[in-house]
Amino acid sequence: MKRSRTRRRALQTLGAGLVAALAGCVDGESSEETTSTGTTRTTSRGTGAGIDERETATPPGEPALSPVGAWPQPRFDAANTAANPDDGGLRDGEQYWRLDAGNTAVIADGTLYNTYRREQDHTDLTRRDPATMAVSSRTSLVKYGVNGPPVVADGRVFVSTFDEVFCLAADRDAVHWRGPKMDGIQCPPAVADGVVYANSGGFDGTPAQLRAFDAADGTERWRYDTAAETKGTPAVTAGTVYVAARDGLHAIDVERGERVFRQSAVSEPWSTPVAAHGAVYAVGGEENESLVAVDTENGDVRWRQPDLTMGDASPVADAERLYVGTDSGVVALDPMDGSVAARLGGGGTPAALAGDVVYATDRGTLRTLDRGGSGELWSHETERVQVTDVISQSIYGVTPVDGTVYVHAADGFHGFGPTR
Repeated sequence: MKRSRTRRRALQTLGAGLVAALAGCVDGESSEETTSTGTTRTTSRGTGAGIDERETATPPGEPALSPVGAWPQPRFDAANTAANPDDGGLRDGEQYWRLDAGNTAVIADGTLYNTYRREQDHTDLTRRDPATMAVSSRTSLVKYGVNGPPVVADGRVFVSTFDEVFCLAADRDAVHWRGPKMDGIQCPPAVADGVVYANSGGFDGTPAQLRAFDAADGTERWRYDTAAETKGTPAVTAGTVYVAARDGLHAIDVERGERVFRQSAVSEPWSTPVAAHGAVYAVGGEENESLVAVDTENGDVRWRQPDLTMGDASPVADAERLYVGTDSGVVALDPMDGSVAARLGGGGTPAALAGDVVYATDRGTLRTLDRGGSGELWSHETERVQVTDVISQSIYGVTPVDGTVYVHAADGFHGFGPTR
């Protein structure tokens, strides 16, 4: 297994970090070092609450990456497949830089978009150079949180907060429209064919609703009362929008906002549905331990695949296969019956596919696997860091384009390119 040559350690031991988290408020110390990529970073260290050991080197990152292509939505498309088989995957890669540069990104028309708040009063939408992460413009949003990565469609950028949707210009600091208030949004919106779908219902006492807005001016087209807890991003395909709720998978007609069917085998409200192969995939079962394939024609269960290691995570789907994590590694399933068609190896849960490369996250490790089943290509372990009183080593988002992959992790924002 090949690891990135710029792998560094933030804490010497987990035990030392736990002591620091429990020791109370004590002065820390800071030091500067020059990384192997030539950037200077300041790392704060100490023994008290309030320590933040994430990367503090700011853009631009060097050396510059050479990304090509687009990844315009958090899971690539409105169907949530998280797959772009027409792009080129990074079969031999290494870390070029790690920066304090915000959250999980999307890319369209040569611009990288993500949100950033650290040490600021408001969360910003940032427009960046994808080669170096240098900021071209910012738009201030709200003082409270935003939900997940932006969505780019038709020259506009859409961001959801906990109670409204923003529609922003893609090329400059401007807000086209925002609102209306709809408490309980827990996920990014879905955008397809000039319509924005916002799913709400994440809080007690908040009506669970899916609302459709005109992407051009924010006019509400319809609202659908889900009437059950639902928190994931909708999936849109072939004239139907799908949301997973506590009481089942809801299929809603995109024109009328009326129910087509509800399949009760799906029962995980945090599940983000994936539409592919004439089916919708979401999590269900008595303990939400199964991946359920629901036929889009009649709403019947096509098959169930139990005992996956995906929790409420969504699978990755290309035109021929479905990629999921199991106790024995990442596998490709036959979408017709859910049987294992190929074993890719590695570990963790698939997060994205570009070309013939499947990107999987295994806690704090990024693993790249050959889609054809020849095994692991390369991997990178992110660092364990302490943020306030929490020690973390996690990956939150993976954004691949041709020749590049971006990773948002607990220890910062990473840019990976071809091995030099």
